[in-house]
Amino acid sequence: MRSWRAQVVGAVVLALAVACQATSSVPTVVVDEPGSTTEPTPAAVLPSPSPDTDPAIVSLARRKIRHIVFLVKENRTFDHLFGRFPGVDGATEGTTCDGTVVPLARARDDSPGAGHSFQAGIVAINGGRMNCFDQLDSGKHLEGYVQFREGQIPNYWAYARTFTLADRFFSSSYGPTAVEHYWIIASQSDRFVDNQRPLDGQGGEGPVGEYCDDPLERAWSFPRLDRQEEAEIFRLEEVPDVKAVQATWIERWPCHDIRILPDLLERNGISWKYYTGPSPYFMVIRGIPHVRYGPMWDKVVSWEDFVPDLEAGDLPSVSWLVPPADLSDHPGYGAMCAGENWTVRQLNALMRSPEWKHTAVVLTWDDFGGYYDHVPPPHVDIYGYGPRVPAIVISPWSRPGSIWSETADFSSVLRLIETVFDVPALTERDANANDMLSAFDFDQRPIPPLVLEERDCPPS
Repeated sequence: MRSWRAQVVGAVVLALAVACQATSSVPTVVVDEPGSTTEPTPAAVLPSPSPDTDPAIVSLARRKIRHIVFLVKENRTFDHLFGRFPGVDGATEGTTCDGTVVPLARARDDSPGAGHSFQAGIVAINGGRMNCFDQLDSGKHLEGYVQFREGQIPNYWAYARTFTLADRFFSSSYGPTAVEHYWIIASQSDRFVDNQRPLDGQGGEGPVGEYCDDPLERAWSFPRLDRQEEAEIFRLEEVPDVKAVQATWIERWPCHDIRILPDLLERNGISWKYYTGPSPYFMVIRGIPHVRYGPMWDKVVSWEDFVPDLEAGDLPSVSWLVPPADLSDHPGYGAMCAGENWTVRQLNALMRSPEWKHTAVVLTWDDFGGYYDHVPPPHVDIYGYGPRVPAIVISPWSRPGSIWSETADFSSVLRLIETVFDVPALTERDANANDMLSAFDFDQRPIPPLVLEERDCPPS
């Protein structure tokens, strides 16, 4: 087994940390001492529960699906990748903060994107008006108002045409990456609202992203709040008044025990692994002490183990699959073509394996990356939702060539896992989330594997 630790190169980690800095000023506030295991902060407003899925469909899902792969890439919105896809709720033009309507220009393979912090998400959404992406850091010249055509990302479009494309799927939080990566394992962020910011003095003693291994690291977080305080922050986000929201934040050491979905899988004897690249902001699981210093840490492994495990017949029941940063589709870290090729390699290996006929993959992107999207996200609590991101349900049992337009977020993938493997919910978010089973048809003729050719990428 290859360890992700062996991949970390100090210079790369530092470069990623600097690239993810926001230029917004943040108030100087107190440090919150880490405590014992915490329950999630109650939501100010909950999404409406979807009707209970027919028990017969749940029973079929449990028979037909033995493996779920949660494949998480980086920093793209739905309109940015699929706004031109036939039949979707897409857009080919966007509105700026002064009301000007502009065409979404053709994206470059290495389009840089714009600010995508928690604050940036609130600014861009602008109380549901979806018109201030030009007010983001590095976005003043319409850097976020760009869009790919099918010919630029043909394999992502091929998956969308063959399987099921979700066009009302949102990031769980306003951003950024580290915060979203809490949501993909915990259905909460332990109150954190940001990555560690070395330029704000939060980097600690060593490379950023050491979490529990560096007690001097800090990250911005909401304090513990009562219902009235939450309601006021919720109101400020609607205005929006970003400075007033930021004024409530505190600094905390990103090392604090919370319950995550792997805990429930362990308790119920369900196999799992977290396959990941070494980016500091993908590794929030390192900030959960009972995982970092316990036997569960052996299941946090390099992304390079995914295909060998598959080929050895050792694919776990539940997998998180997170690429290395330069192949993650993150703007500025690597080209989109190379990232798409990485995705194709992983999915080709899966589709060539015997496991394909019993597997469901949810491919998504973790935050909006500063790119335009026109659909207002539901404001369900003080963390989000954030802007809409693409999601493709890839399985022999997903509805072929379909658009799935039910409201969902990353917590919905957790609820899908919980439903198929019969484990309880973690928080109010996933308990009330759509379980995504309506994106499948378990009575259909299974969709055969779609093995694709990698592309020759243009020079960077």
